[in-house]
Amino acid sequence: MSRLRSVRGGAAALVLLGGGVCAAAVGILSLKSSEWRVGPQEDGSYLVSSNQTVAPVGAIRQTDGARPKDLAVSPDGETVAVLTHNGVIFYRASDGTERGSKVPLTAGPLGVTWSPDGKSVYAAMSKGQIARIVPTDSVGDSWKLESEITINTVGADGEPDVAAGLAGRGARQQDPQTAGLAVSPDGRRLYAALGIRNAVAVLDLPSGRVSRVVPVGVAPYSLALSPDGKTLCVADRGGRAAKETEPSAPSAGTSVRVDPATDAAKSGSLSFIDTASFGVTTVEGGRQPAGMVFTPDGKTLYAASSDDDTVLAVDVTAHRITRVLPLRPREDGGFFGQIPTSVALTPNSKTLYVACGGANAVAVIDTKSAQVTGYIPTGWFPVAVAERNGTLFVASSKGWGSRAKRQTKGGGSAYGANSPIGLVQFVSSDARKNSADLTKQVAKSNRWDIAGVDARARKGVKPVPVPERVGEPSVFKHVVYIIKENHTYDSMFGDMPEGNGDKNLCLFGEEVTPNHHALAREFVLMDNTYTSGTNSADGHQWTSSGIANGYIEQNYAAHARSYPYDGGDPLAYSPKGFLWTAAVRAGKSVRVYGEFVNKPRIADRTTGKSGSWTELWQDYKNGMKRFEITSGTDNAALRPYLHPHYIGFPNTVSDQWRADQFLQDVEAWEKTGKMPDLSIMLLPNDHTMGTRPGTPTPRASVADNDLALGRIVERLTKSPFWKEMLILVIEDDSQLGLDHVDGHRTVALCISPYTRRGTVIHDTYNHTSFLRTMGRVLGFAPMTRFDRTATPLTACFQEQANLQTYTARPNKIPLDEMNPPATALKGEARRLAEASARLDWSDVDRADASVVSRAVWSAQRPGQPFPTAHYTPAEEEDEDEEE
Repeated sequence: MSRLRSVRGGAAALVLLGGGVCAAAVGILSLKSSEWRVGPQEDGSYLVSSNQTVAPVGAIRQTDGARPKDLAVSPDGETVAVLTHNGVIFYRASDGTERGSKVPLTAGPLGVTWSPDGKSVYAAMSKGQIARIVPTDSVGDSWKLESEITINTVGADGEPDVAAGLAGRGARQQDPQTAGLAVSPDGRRLYAALGIRNAVAVLDLPSGRVSRVVPVGVAPYSLALSPDGKTLCVADRGGRAAKETEPSAPSAGTSVRVDPATDAAKSGSLSFIDTASFGVTTVEGGRQPAGMVFTPDGKTLYAASSDDDTVLAVDVTAHRITRVLPLRPREDGGFFGQIPTSVALTPNSKTLYVACGGANAVAVIDTKSAQVTGYIPTGWFPVAVAERNGTLFVASSKGWGSRAKRQTKGGGSAYGANSPIGLVQFVSSDARKNSADLTKQVAKSNRWDIAGVDARARKGVKPVPVPERVGEPSVFKHVVYIIKENHTYDSMFGDMPEGNGDKNLCLFGEEVTPNHHALAREFVLMDNTYTSGTNSADGHQWTSSGIANGYIEQNYAAHARSYPYDGGDPLAYSPKGFLWTAAVRAGKSVRVYGEFVNKPRIADRTTGKSGSWTELWQDYKNGMKRFEITSGTDNAALRPYLHPHYIGFPNTVSDQWRADQFLQDVEAWEKTGKMPDLSIMLLPNDHTMGTRPGTPTPRASVADNDLALGRIVERLTKSPFWKEMLILVIEDDSQLGLDHVDGHRTVALCISPYTRRGTVIHDTYNHTSFLRTMGRVLGFAPMTRFDRTATPLTACFQEQANLQTYTARPNKIPLDEMNPPATALKGEARRLAEASARLDWSDVDRADASVVSRAVWSAQRPGQPFPTAHYTPAEEEDEDEEE
């Protein structure tokens, strides 16, 4: 019989899911907490892994396996074109029925628009291309990609170097990142924002050539054209370029002004282009402007400021901001996180609709009073909104969540983090007439106005593991926060009968991860904890700042500008900063190991070369005499707290070396009697390198990670700091494996003297639960609306301390077990090894996740078919061109 007790939650505020999820429990404790599972609820809503429920209204259409990015309504109002990350879908505006099959393409971050005659749709693609899509019948019930315009690189003077026409694909070169699009009223010009080139390309549509390139601000994304076509407005997410004397950081090669306290981009701008003279007037203001709309008379522009939670009203003639419309509800504490992404206006200009990605709602604003009058529920992260003839059209990027279900060999369910079901809503005036009820639903779904969440600290309160209020005492003085890479719960703990696991999806069970299993058994097994993000780019934002902003969400599957898992792009950062900035503001000491090290350096002391995994492993065993490893970051606010040698990626470095760096600091702290209040550590080698020949096997990589974790925990439990220490462990995302509950369900550990020993915790937690727990323990305020409303890990703790130490388990898998050469393999294993060898392993997640996931599955379960095709296959042309 299992040694683990099962802890169940009490009455749920939303919908309580019954069912015994612990088949081998020996006892049940009742606690006042919640244990929902991510996914569909009994009332028809969906719980998503950001700790929100979604209950969209109107006619709802799913985009299985596709995340919407933008939408546009045809000039006659009859058809809606929705750009998703892998194609364009057409719907009948009147009832939402699909018009023909999806036109496949690889999309940019956003950008879809119609020609004035309604006979063509233009969509922004990756690699500097723009698709021209046309109907193949007279009624618009069938569509095809007719041609592609390729925008090649442009010179420093802003003039085109080369202009490719409609016919050719063009040579591979730097991706200028096509984004927002607009077509002139006469249908002769197409305007395209070039996010990386900080410019707008003007294309002559009859010839299909670039006629002009107009320099604007940093990172232009959205475009809006005035009704008369005389003024084009560009939303520059990064604002004007930084001067040499201003605090700045690079973003795709451009210096962006930053807030020195947080490293986040400081201010955006709006560039107004005169389409006759191409003169540019800049209006500075707002953080990261996004969607925009002109009033019908062209005199006023409304622009969403996504990192300010506001909408700007701009006088187009005077080029000045006249009003700032706030979007943070008082009931939500006034914290950052509404994230307005897109705006739409009624023909009489009296009502403004604002898609709020962070609130999963459309805010309804009375433009005269500049007040929000209500909310309309949407899917998860609405990214685009339009209005026509009284109907609202809303596209939600993450929709129901990663819920595209596949069947396993045994008939069970399997979900992956990269298997989204996006949503498109068709909301008639009747569907939204009961504004009060809809607003209440949005408040409930977002957990607004939680009783006591912002209450002031009380005096004379007894120390507890997780204080009820910020500023009240905790039994813990030191927090060690360990961030790992990419595993679902089932991929590691699916073999544990004590929890809600599926052994058929377990890839790295107890033989590979004896320490993870032992820690889960000796402390708590958390079988209902989720990652808030999807991949490393947004996952590390969630783990370190409690939010992924609009820029990050818009760039899903279109990371041409950056893939900021390790920093390196101030546009990706929350304006409220990170864990380290929050802790420092509260007067706490901080040490960071590897997180947001975007400038790691591994160099042979003689040749300067970086070395292979084998070379570095041999040098590690010899005392690191050959290679020198140093860390660096573009994040100036982080540098004072960064360990000078500890790096995150690349994973050519063993996690044993990383563990050694940390444990050397533990030795030093013991001598001084002082340990940082907060230690943040990236421990990444469970990411694996697939079956790439000449690198460790997937199970050896995971075993390396497991042993390092065990060694770190053992040493900490045997230190004098243990009695006042909390160790929290979680993955940044869960994209490598599959899970029978949800693709976001992940591996998490809560280790401390006050942790309930030998207990299964079924309570629902996510990344922000970990951040809120740290904030309560160390006494710093929430950073965003998400960690403000998060459920802390209270159910994991007990009142009495148990100071029993932990003994690390030795690895059972050799850490230098290497992937064989492809020539030694046959069939599918050989094909995947060859595909792994072709991938870009120079940095995290540049390698195609579909190949890595299948290669790992093949290595761990040879001969068994991969249970689901939940990843988007790589373009064949890419592989051909790279070979």
